[in-house]
This record gives sequence, structure tokens and C-alpha cells, in this order.
Amino acid sequence: MSEKKEKRILAAILPLIVVLMLIVWGVKPRTGETTVMTSANGEWDLTSSGLMQKNVRVTGDVEYVPDALLTPQEFSGRTDICLGQPDNGTQYATSRMRLKVPRGSYLICGYSVDFASRMYVNGELLFEAGVPGENRETTTPGVKFYVLPVSPDENGEIVIVQQASNFTHKDSGTHGTLYIGLPEQINRYVLRNLCPEVVLMGCYLVLFIVHMVLYTMMQHYKPNLLFALFCLTWFIRTGVTGQRILGAVLPNLPWTVIFRLEYLTMPLSGILLVWLLYLLFPGVLQKWFPPAASILCGCFAAIDIFGPTLLMSYTAVWRVGILGLIGMYFFIRLIFQKQRPDTGQLAVLAGFAFLLFAALWDMLYHMDIHMLPALRFAVSEMSMAVFVLFAMTALFFGTMSEVRRAKEREERMAAEKEMMAEMNRMKNQFYTDMSHEMKTPLTVISVNAQFAAQNIGTGVVDEETVADLNAISTEARRLAQMVTSLVGLGRMQGTDSVCKRLDLESLIVETVRIYQSMFARQGNTLTAKTEPGLPPVEGSADQLVQVLINLLSNANRHTKNGTVLVRAEALEHQVRVSVADDGDGISRELLPHVFERFRRGDEGVTGLGLTICKTIIEGHGGQIGVQSEEGKGAEVWFTLPAKEVEHERDRDNPAGGGR
Repeated sequence: MSEKKEKRILAAILPLIVVLMLIVWGVKPRTGETTVMTSANGEWDLTSSGLMQKNVRVTGDVEYVPDALLTPQEFSGRTDICLGQPDNGTQYATSRMRLKVPRGSYLICGYSVDFASRMYVNGELLFEAGVPGENRETTTPGVKFYVLPVSPDENGEIVIVQQASNFTHKDSGTHGTLYIGLPEQINRYVLRNLCPEVVLMGCYLVLFIVHMVLYTMMQHYKPNLLFALFCLTWFIRTGVTGQRILGAVLPNLPWTVIFRLEYLTMPLSGILLVWLLYLLFPGVLQKWFPPAASILCGCFAAIDIFGPTLLMSYTAVWRVGILGLIGMYFFIRLIFQKQRPDTGQLAVLAGFAFLLFAALWDMLYHMDIHMLPALRFAVSEMSMAVFVLFAMTALFFGTMSEVRRAKEREERMAAEKEMMAEMNRMKNQFYTDMSHEMKTPLTVISVNAQFAAQNIGTGVVDEETVADLNAISTEARRLAQMVTSLVGLGRMQGTDSVCKRLDLESLIVETVRIYQSMFARQGNTLTAKTEPGLPPVEGSADQLVQVLINLLSNANRHTKNGTVLVRAEALEHQVRVSVADDGDGISRELLPHVFERFRRGDEGVTGLGLTICKTIIEGHGGQIGVQSEEGKGAEVWFTLPAKEVEHERDRDNPAGGGR
């Protein structure tokens, strides 16, 4: 897929992701769907607030007694009741809220006061999160989301008394903030808050599984592993924040574990994100930066695992600040590098841009400034989901590129394997060719050596003995040249393979003379008939002799007590040489294939001789052919370009080009 096409796909997918996440997050209750009521002296009059039509969020000052854990009856008898909110220096307190509502049945919902609380409604204990105490030893921290059924008393009031203790966090939590409404309205409110978080957790979990599978398939592509762990981290974080789904699914999970997980996910996210950016944007971050950032974030992670919860809460601002500095450093480096981002990098950068936009959106939202009045809700969690999905898109393109590279590597390896196989095949062919080419001179040497030994043994050393010894010497010399030059199939290049002007008549006569004794052992007669005044040819003497030897060997092998004639004659601009015998001939089925490699007519031969002849003759600019009728012998002929014509043209045109 081309980069241009990838960018077109990216331009279509990224806005679609944003729209889908806005739809999912748009399920959450909006600001305009809830009435906000502020207390007056710790009391809320909801009789005319439209409570029967929409939910009411109650907030503001409460009545409270600091440094005391009181029952509703004990609270009513105190004379030191304060109005407002307990400050952060108050580690335990009791508060009271009085809500005047119309007659009916309602639900109240919200989060318990951080970080251990007990709630009484109209004097009855309805809810407890952890165990409030007057010191760290007697307090068991806990935070829960509650949905409680309530009804007004005979005075038309709902009186809520809360005991709260905090020895684990620097903030004391807020007393007197909850939602109240009819049961169907509150249930719908809770469900609408819950659904987006369930969807996000499902997305994170699916992405974790998918990218872990991709990593197991392509372990050399590390971004898939980092992104899978990043998604798992945010699956956990979403489950321990907001509606605290993991706490509801695992009710026996200790509060401290949930609290530590909530904080631990931030430094882990920072470590994974830095390494992910390092791999996705090569060259932007220096090699030392990811380890350094990991050590810094790892210090916070160590605090989250082993340190006291109070210390964790005091480092919260530092965590956010350091992560922000890491992000700023990355963007500064990216700007100064002036790299042209590819498709995947554009997706990641778009995700970062959306995170920055979401931060601005939420800042204005908390200041009651709405950029889009129709969308009145915070989008921080949604923006992280958008970033994750953008990064998923980037990794999709990265994974596809990696698949393409893997396929190219596989094809390259297959090509190399095929090349090695071809080289091995050529090596085997070379060995076969060498054995074939060396067999004939060795046979000549053996035969002539036997003849010479017989003559010497009988005390007869005549001209025939000398000719036999000369033949042995000639063939041994040719064999030495053959070994030295590493004869190849396509073109046997030896020390004497340089093309030069040759007297073809003397070459034929000498070759025939050498081989006559070998033919005699088979009972055959070998003769040569050359036309007087044959024009010279140009070529390699060794290679042309090899052609003659191959043809003579074939003729001798297929002839018994017969004759073999080597004829040479001049044609127009050519010299034609033929080797004819009156032996077995060639079958009709084999005749069209005699020049093919390993096609042979009898056992014990390689089927390479005529193939080599054809290669040599065509390399000299000539042609080769065969004529045969089974049982009546065979004639193999070849032609070579004559050089005399060129000399005649040179004599006619001494200037070399004038007319």
C-alpha cells in the first residue's frame, strides 16, 4: 500500500474514531440534565427544585463536628457544631445534611467520603465503606459507590449523618455531595455513567489481547508488546477509577490495592509511552532518554508499591508535572529534528493533539465554559481512549509494514535458497561434465599405453610405438589443460581457449591419427577426408578438438567392425565438418532430443557429449545437426564461419569503408 493511500485511509479513520468515542461518551449524563442545589446553613429545600422531573445534585456547606465520630443522636446533642467543610487538617469528623423533599420514595447515590465512612439516614445505618476510627490503627480505609433507597420522615426531611476518617490521604474528601432523584432516574443516571466505562474497559482488553497475539506472531516488532501493556494498564486504571468497576467485580479486593493500582498506572503508562515513542519515532529521542525517564517513573512506581499511601498522595502533582515535561521534551525534539512523519507517526501525533485539546476542553468545562453547549461533560478519559485508538491505527500501519518487510525477507531468503540450490545443481553438473570430459582422454591414454606396452614387451619398438607414446603425451597434456582450466558446461575456458585463426584440416587429421588405434581395438576403421584448400576458421583449438573427440567417441561406441569417416568441406562462407558411421544409428524417438542434457541412448554414459558439442559450436557462431536412420548409422555435422570471405572483402576495400 502506498503512503498516499495510507494517508487517505488515515484521514477517513481518525475522525470516525473521534465521532464514535463522542457517541459513546455522550451516553454519560450531561450538566444540563441535572439540577444543582447549594445548601443554606446545611439545609437543602428541594420541594420546588423539580425533583420529580430530574435528578438533583446537592452540594455546599454542611453541619459538622471535627475530631468526633458521632451517631445521629449524639450529633443532635452537641453544642460545637460548625458550618462549612472539614479542612484537610481534620483527620476525622461527623457531618449532617438535612434535605426537605416532597413525599415519596427516592434514591441517593455517590461516592463515600474519602477514605473511611459510615452513613446514617433518618437515624438508620445504611452504608459503610471501611471502618472509621479515631487513629490510624483503628481505621480501615475504603471507598465505595453507593445507591441507597431513602424516604422523608414525618417532617418531610431526609437527615443524612456521615462519619468519616482519613489517615491515608492528604485531602480530607468532600462532605455533602450526592445525587438524589426518583428511582428510575437515579438508576438511569448510574447506568449512563457505567456504560461508557464498561465500553472503554472492553476496548482496552480487546486491544491488549489482539496486540499480544500480534507480538507473539512477530516478536521482533516490539511496539505491539508495549502498546498491549499500555492498553492493559489503562484497562486496570479505568476499572479502579470512575465507577470503580474492578472493586464491584472483585468485592474482596482490599481498598489499598485499588488505591495503589490507581496511582501505579500513571508511572507505568509514562514508561511504556516513552519507549513506544522511542520506537515509533526513531532518532527523535536520544538513546539515554527512555532509560532515564523509566528510572524517574520507576521511582514513583516504587513509592506506589512499597510507600505509605499518604506519601503517594503528596507526589500526585509531581507525577503529572513530570509526565507533562516528558511530553514537552518529546515535542521539542520532534520540532527540531524536522522529520517528515510517516502515516503511523501522523496518527500518534493526532492522538497527542487530541489529548491537548481535551485538556483545554476540561479546563473550560470546570470553569462552566462550554465550547459546545450540546456536549456538556468532561472528556479526559475519552481523550485517552481516542489516543489509544489513534495509536492502534498507527501500529496497524506499522504492523502491515513489518509484514511486508517480513514477506520481502522471506522472498529474499527463498531466492537465496533457490540460488544455492541452483549453485549446487551447477556444481553437480560441473562434476558430471568434468568426469565426462576426462573419461575420453583417459581411455585414449589407457589404450595407447597398452599397445605401447605390448610392443615394448615383445621387443618391437617401431613407428607405431612412437605414435602411441605421442598420443599418450598429447592426451595427457590436453587432460592437464582441462583440469587446470576447470572445464565448464557452458564454455570450457582453459589456458588455450582464446580464439585464434586455426587450420581446421591439420586439426582434424591429427585428431583422427591419435584415435585410430583406439578405433582399431573396436574393429573399426577411422579415416579422414578433407577438401584441399579449406579456408581457415577462428576459434579455440581445445574446444574444437573436444567436439571432434566427443563425436568420434559416440561413433566408436555405436559401431562394431565398421567404418567411421570424418569429412571436411568448404561451403559458401562456411566450413562443414561431419562424422559419419555405419553403426546402430539413432532411434526415431530419441533423434529429436539428442542435444538435450542427460538424454542418452544406452546405459553407462552420461548423455552430455552432444550437449557440450552444441554449446561449443554455437559459441563459435556455427550450427550443429544430426541425421540418422536406426540400424543404418548416423552422421553428425557442424559448420563454422570461414574467415577467407572477410579477407577477400579487405582486399577489395583496403581503405576499410570507402565505396
